[in-house]
Amino acid sequence: MRRTDRGWAAGAFTLLLVVSMTGTAVASGTGQVGTTLATDADLATGNATQTDDAIVRTGTYALTPDRPGEVRVTLSYRLPDRVRSLRASLVDEGTVTDTDGFNRVNDTTYKWDESTSNPSITLRFNPNETTSKTGPEAADGRYIFADTGEWALLRQFRTSTGYSYTGSQPGVDRRTRTAGSGAVGDRMVFLGEVSTVERSQNGQTFRLVVPEAADLDEPPEAILDSLTNASQSLRIGDRDETVVAFAAPTDRLEWGVRGLATGESEFWVRDFERLDEPSNVWLHEYVHTRQAFRTTTETRWLTEATAQYYAAELTLEQERIGFDEYRRYLASGERSTYDDVVLSNPSTWTVNANYIKGALAAGRVDLALRAATNRSGTLEVVVRELNSRESPVTQAEFLEAVETAGGAEPRATAVEISETSEPLSMWDQRTQSRLFKTVPAQVGYALPDTADGYRASGPYRNGTVSATPVRLATGETLTVDTVVSNTGGASGEYDATLTVDGSVVTSATGEIDAESERTVPLAHTFERAGEYTVGVGEETVTVVVEEPAEPTVSEVSVDRGKFQVGQQATVTATVSNDAAVPANGTVAFTRDSETVTERTVTLAPGDMTEVSVSVALPTAGTVRLGAGAADPVSVTVVAPTSDGPARTSEGSGPGFTAGLVVVAALLALLARRR
Repeated sequence: MRRTDRGWAAGAFTLLLVVSMTGTAVASGTGQVGTTLATDADLATGNATQTDDAIVRTGTYALTPDRPGEVRVTLSYRLPDRVRSLRASLVDEGTVTDTDGFNRVNDTTYKWDESTSNPSITLRFNPNETTSKTGPEAADGRYIFADTGEWALLRQFRTSTGYSYTGSQPGVDRRTRTAGSGAVGDRMVFLGEVSTVERSQNGQTFRLVVPEAADLDEPPEAILDSLTNASQSLRIGDRDETVVAFAAPTDRLEWGVRGLATGESEFWVRDFERLDEPSNVWLHEYVHTRQAFRTTTETRWLTEATAQYYAAELTLEQERIGFDEYRRYLASGERSTYDDVVLSNPSTWTVNANYIKGALAAGRVDLALRAATNRSGTLEVVVRELNSRESPVTQAEFLEAVETAGGAEPRATAVEISETSEPLSMWDQRTQSRLFKTVPAQVGYALPDTADGYRASGPYRNGTVSATPVRLATGETLTVDTVVSNTGGASGEYDATLTVDGSVVTSATGEIDAESERTVPLAHTFERAGEYTVGVGEETVTVVVEEPAEPTVSEVSVDRGKFQVGQQATVTATVSNDAAVPANGTVAFTRDSETVTERTVTLAPGDMTEVSVSVALPTAGTVRLGAGAADPVSVTVVAPTSDGPARTSEGSGPGFTAGLVVVAALLALLARRR
């Protein structure tokens, strides 16, 4: 979003109109004696080198911690000898608390007493300014400038100065400083503790002001990288010698906009704004500093449209986003909401049309120019031409600049795009690669989004597992089918890594073609119980590891209910695992509560099985057969009958059959008779 010294830049979000008092000069005789009236906006650029030939007006700003919402400023003047009289008028509303060398004329005007060498006016004013706008540059709060008592981000207090002089007309240098810690720009002031990071490149010095109260989401060096790269890439005319960027703290209040550019070469951006999104506010506001053109009603849409478009285009070029993000962002201008919008007619704008449909329109004009000129003609050529014009750019001049850059066909496209409500469409990546710079490899990594993307293997099971969360037993291996994608226009190398609690545990490298996707399995074995965060790229999933569960016997059955001594019963246990992790344990089979044999059982979560064993029955009576903690089953065991030998089993029974007993008795009787 942009604000100029003439008011807010034309757009859907006009906040405040400041009418400048244009400088006038009246001379008498041969120009030896004159008077002039000037506003701050018409004076020489602030903080210029002080000279004896100029009137120097210095504004010194200070916090008033005991009065939040109020700032003190002292306006002091250094006057050359040839200045005969001077009047200072307050343009903004303020309360004068002290004067030195000035006499009050009325509520807003003070006259120099013509004897004090360094006269001054001290006043208090409320720097808070608010907005109630909506849109892509809007935020949840209301403030665009504010004072919290502990710190303040404000627009400088405005005055106008009239004076008379002898000889040649003296210039006026407007200077700004802070009474304590702080930083100043051409039109903005920050009061409070700050650190400043600077970098000079491409003929520009970037000064990033980071208040102690701010908490940047991006490192200062990364912000300067993005700004200087944009400075190099954006060829739309002269660059300002110095650009001042303020990081606006967000810990004490909510701002009404995401960022704001004012003056010619300064802006502020909320401290948590990111560089890796198409709506890169740091670049959006920087583009505003490069816009020197003024607009008419018909070309008003160009201000925010080109800032939105170039912010996304430059962020893509810096490889901070992929083409898919870029495409989705600009494709917002395709929505039916804008079907009746004519960009050159602001009365038809709905839902921030100049930002959203305007950004796509700027891209379509750029695309038409590149297609018609084999990429030699671009929208940058057009904006460069508009920046060179002194007067506001008319629709005819805009179309003329498009035709000069690309010919009749791009002009016709610009007419249709800006003068009709014809719906717009976003281009594809193939067109982007052909007409813009080839989109480099944009390799990304993601967790699987399919049901079979997570697999557990090991001593207990081999199969897929749920990811809400992943539950494993100790000793199991988790395999994650990592999704590697390349949304760029060229092939590239990938380095897929799997992290556990932030540490890389395994990785895989390779090459991936442009506009393609592949699955790369990454595995790790979890030996200890605990809760872990497993990550791929910027995505994570929770993995809970537990000791294996104990299998549960829910039911016991026996093959029949009556047996003879020496026979064996087949005991069957129904074993299940109701736990979320595999079960691994021993099931004990009992005879009259004494363990006679054991079996090891392993079950996946939710599984059930039957385990059978043979149990010998050596004695007659009622015998209770059981397994695990389930209720045992009672069976009847009887002595053998004379009808025949009882069936025996290996390792069980009395040791001699009934038939052998009879034979032994007969042999003993025969021996006695002999």
